[in-house]
Amino acid sequence: MLTTFKAILRPAEIWPLLTATFLGLVLLGGAQGPWNYYWLFAMVCWAVLDIYWALAARDAKPPVTVRQNRLALLTTMLIYALYCLPLSSIPLLGQRVVPRFAAVEIVGAFMCAFGIGFAIRARHVLAKSWNAAVTLQEGHALVQDGPYAIVRHPIYFGFLVAAVGMILVLGEVRALVLLFGIEVLLKKMGREESIQRTTFPDQYREYERRVKRLLPHVW
Repeated sequence: MLTTFKAILRPAEIWPLLTATFLGLVLLGGAQGPWNYYWLFAMVCWAVLDIYWALAARDAKPPVTVRQNRLALLTTMLIYALYCLPLSSIPLLGQRVVPRFAAVEIVGAFMCAFGIGFAIRARHVLAKSWNAAVTLQEGHALVQDGPYAIVRHPIYFGFLVAAVGMILVLGEVRALVLLFGIEVLLKKMGREESIQRTTFPDQYREYERRVKRLLPHVW
């Protein structure tokens, strides 16, 4: 069953699936009625990411430890609880930081789909060179094609775009929790780059010259 589900979530299938769902919501008017379907769509995007990551991590070498699994599961549950529970009436957490307009929510939902699809594609291209920890492993390669030809850290770029999209869709203070992970990502990027420079001194120097770090053509 897990193999079948993983096959359904192949990166080649992610974009058409998310695009079709997104366009359907736009045509139907996803912000109308008692449910905000743009918000629901964004949550489904994050769920797809989490499921794909969990399945892909099963093949990681070295394998993800039990402690890492538990920490990731706890963090994921807390974030989903924060986003899914009806907390709009809770002081501070439910305070709106983005005015509620359908156009803003449509843009946010699109950013969620784009960011999640981009991150999953990058994870797929990275394949066996991916590791949950910042360590060098056997057979490690300097991947420079696909999303890695656009930015040097496309997974983190996808996370960032999807996080901003979620903030636009939900529009409340509680959505800002995703931004707290930016500092963690920046520190992790620094450690990863240090390993790459040591392992591939000439190649990585040329790669840095050609491709921006996190924001295409900017930084």
